[in-house]
Amino acid sequence: MLPTSSGAAISTLNAAAGAQKVPKGGARTAYKTAPYSKPVLNYLYAVGWIGGKKSPLSCLFARTQPTETEQEALTEIKKSTRLVKQLRRVHVGQRRAASVVVKGIASACG
Repeated sequence: MLPTSSGAAISTLNAAAGAQKVPKGGARTAYKTAPYSKPVLNYLYAVGWIGGKKSPLSCLFARTQPTETEQEALTEIKKSTRLVKQLRRVHVGQRRAASVVVKGIASACG
């Protein structure tokens, strides 16, 4: 379930960062500094950051080939009917979600 409040998002991000063995504080910072007004978009950005920290190669691709990386992310989103439904419920388009995740991935490089 995608979190719709900051508290739920940060709690979920702490668990995700721990599971991926990336800094929890970094995930929280990514969430708090994400340039979006909706908690769910900040969450998706931070999820992307976690992925970028876990895989420096994906971070590099997100920086150098953002369009292709967004297309790949969109393809993965469309494969998950559960995620598609959750995005619809929180009024976030699939393309927007893919774009936000890729921006989060790219932010992990710096």
